[in-house]
Amino acid sequence: MTSSPGDAAQHVRSYYAASANPSPSRPALEGTQEAEICVVGAGYSGLSTALHLAEKGYSVTVIEAARVGWGASGRNGGQIVNGLNASLTTIERRYGAPTAQFVAGLVQEGGKIIRERVARYSIDCDLKEGNIFAGLTSAHMRELEARQTLWRGYGIDNQTLLDADEIRAHVGSGIYAG
Repeated sequence: MTSSPGDAAQHVRSYYAASANPSPSRPALEGTQEAEICVVGAGYSGLSTALHLAEKGYSVTVIEAARVGWGASGRNGGQIVNGLNASLTTIERRYGAPTAQFVAGLVQEGGKIIRERVARYSIDCDLKEGNIFAGLTSAHMRELEARQTLWRGYGIDNQTLLDADEIRAHVGSGIYAG
């Protein structure tokens, strides 16, 4: 096997790139190839598309100019965090309760799909469950409590409020109120 041309170039320097599991070598495309379906790009969207098509029985070939996850897909923390840019309150106010409920469901479904894929295909990605939204002050803690109440109203009940001692045990710092 040979490496693709993009493998020779240095990937962006980051903690995530430096601590990632080694990538298998992939052969460079040579000559003329035929494919039932060809997906261009091996980021999240391309790989997800290819996987969904393959699960439906299609023969799929993925081509990538650099290497799998070379672009934006490989330049982030890869965290599965249940959060939104706009709050569910804002979404409900602008678009109505049914839309906010639908969006809340999508937030949960996205993470569920990823976890199922990791398990089904034994993907070695160092998946760790959980995330922390930390509050520095009692005012921050009230905001987090309000967010938890709001999300529970939309059926999302997988959040636990931690007190100062509990969060210290997780992050090793006493700066947080919870």
